[in-house]
Amino acid sequence: MAVGKLRRMVVDVNDLATGEAFWSAVTGLEVQYSGRTDAVQGQFSALGKKETGSILLQLVPERKTDLKNRAHIDLTVDDVPRAVEEVIALGGSVIRKPGFFPEDDPELEWAVVADPFGNEFCVIRDIAD
Repeated sequence: MAVGKLRRMVVDVNDLATGEAFWSAVTGLEVQYSGRTDAVQGQFSALGKKETGSILLQLVPERKTDLKNRAHIDLTVDDVPRAVEEVIALGGSVIRKPGFFPEDDPELEWAVVADPFGNEFCVIRDIAD
């Protein structure tokens, strides 16, 4: 049984407008919400729907370095702590322990884990309203 199902591909960008224009043109995915106009999601823009394949653009201040992933996979899981344990059992590791985002009014629970080679990915559970 799989740890989770593919949720979206996350790409770090230094400018949301440029990222939205580029990735929308490359993939044909429409911008679902833009961090440029949404104070709550100000760090993120989403292209396409989670259910059918999507890209989440994540605004970051730093430029690409050899030490940081610039793209990673997000997996949807039913139980974040259990998914983390499964990743560890498969030879992976924990980068960021399970927590909530945003912390003051959580929309999701998540953790950052890595494969045996150090490639980071997130395991995420949506919190029902």
